[in-house]
Amino acid sequence: MKEKKSKYTLLYLFAKLIRIENLIMIALVLYVANDYIIRKEGVGLPMSYLIVLILSTTFIAAGGYVINDYFDLKIDRINRPDEVIIEKTIHRKAAILWHLFFSILGFVGGVYLGIKVEHISFSIIQLLSIVLLVAYSNVLKKIFIVGNLAIALLTGLLPMLPYIYVNALYPQISILTLNALLSLSAFAFFTTIIRELIKDIQDMEGDKEGGRNTIPVRWGLLPSKIIVFFLTFLLIIFLIPFNVYYILKNNFGAVIYNVIFLIIPSIILMILDVVIKDFRQFGWLSALMKLIMLTGVVFYYIF
Repeated sequence: MKEKKSKYTLLYLFAKLIRIENLIMIALVLYVANDYIIRKEGVGLPMSYLIVLILSTTFIAAGGYVINDYFDLKIDRINRPDEVIIEKTIHRKAAILWHLFFSILGFVGGVYLGIKVEHISFSIIQLLSIVLLVAYSNVLKKIFIVGNLAIALLTGLLPMLPYIYVNALYPQISILTLNALLSLSAFAFFTTIIRELIKDIQDMEGDKEGGRNTIPVRWGLLPSKIIVFFLTFLLIIFLIPFNVYYILKNNFGAVIYNVIFLIIPSIILMILDVVIKDFRQFGWLSALMKLIMLTGVVFYYIF
């Protein structure tokens, strides 16, 4: 019984190490983007291609999370001492091997897709993503704002991946569909920037000890909170034109969804940003921003 329990515990910790909930979100974004293209254009990635794209992308992301925790070990001991997995449960050498395993599988998946759509050059996307994640974990996150932008750019790229491959198979994809996916990319980029800053606020104590040059470390808590407030306000401004568009289309279901599941939670996040004084409690804001990101993706699936 104890052996079975320990196996489940190890599986749980490994899922936590590779951020299984984030991988599910990545898979959802790719699925929704491809589904949106199919609904609007009548064509999309075959299911087998889509599965390979999802696996390739999530493998690369998993490898990125592992190597990030490898380099963040010292800082995580300060920020989240009870949540450290590498060295406590998984040896550091094993972490490197898992990173290589996931990254190689992800790249192979990218090469396979490139061959299938007769654009082998597309595999550069997977290769650059792996390189960028390693560079982020070791170097870029130490440079002021650059690390946040790198992660936001990779996240913003996700909705465009199905389009890139579908467009190679069916070059007649309309500009309207492209613009819709670009708006989802912009939403993903913007919300990721906000969430990255919130996480930096959470981790400012360990980041300071680790020599990180984040906005909270460099400018302090209050200016960081003001930036979060301002960026979230801009997110609401970004969402308002969608309401105008759907009102003109007489699609009031989309308007109600936008208000209840996107705009109101964003307002709540702004209020919490003002009310919460302890940076250690910013986990609530991080969780709320994750929810906003999820409902934003689901919006494209429903409407």
